[in-house]
Amino acid sequence: MSTTRAIFKFIIVLIISSSLYAKDGTCKKIYQDCFNNVPKNIITYYKNMDTYGVVNTNNINFRDIPLIASNNSLIIKKIKKNERIQIRKVFFLKSNTSVSLKLVNKNNFEIVNNYRFGKWYLISYMGKEGFIFSDYVTLDKVSKKYDRYRHIKSVDWTKNKVGLQENIELEIVSNNQDNLFEIKGYAWHFNKGFYKLNQTVNKEFIFQNSFIIDDFKIFFFDKDEIYLESDIEIFTGIYKRY
Repeated sequence: MSTTRAIFKFIIVLIISSSLYAKDGTCKKIYQDCFNNVPKNIITYYKNMDTYGVVNTNNINFRDIPLIASNNSLIIKKIKKNERIQIRKVFFLKSNTSVSLKLVNKNNFEIVNNYRFGKWYLISYMGKEGFIFSDYVTLDKVSKKYDRYRHIKSVDWTKNKVGLQENIELEIVSNNQDNLFEIKGYAWHFNKGFYKLNQTVNKEFIFQNSFIIDDFKIFFFDKDEIYLESDIEIFTGIYKRY
């Protein structure tokens, strides 16, 4: 009887384990439209990355699909604190928003709300790819080749995790070889969506710390504060260096 009971317990544990941890969860087998194992309808923006970092909290869920409240998002495994990981991409997903995802069966839908879990890293770990929520990853520090500025209207999610998201940032990249500034803007508004800005500025035409061309104006008040006007209205305003 003891042998039978032991076998029964082993089978129960095996069933529970297989339901908790997925080996090969594939988005396209569940949802109708997918990109990099993410349902397309929840993606607001993504960017390629090629960097490393460490997990900063113990026993973090390493997921096949970056959804936290769905039976179709399975845990590949748990990752311990201080484990090194390789970051492939960053995804900004619709947070605090109910999204209807069409399943492979066209007659069925799943309503998903990721709440505050909006920013995810696509990572490689021990030969597998999957997702970790960004708060649980500390990226390796790299030397900056640009200045970064944040609009004063932005919601800083490192300090405010409940405010409606309005994130507006600029990167000013200096290319000494071509004597150019490249000004890149990224904006996400909770109600209006995602915007990009890209402007190349020849350093020779910058006079008295300002540059004006058509509908684009930028004024460098000092190294820590600038003012920008753009025909893309969301980018207009004062920015602080960080």
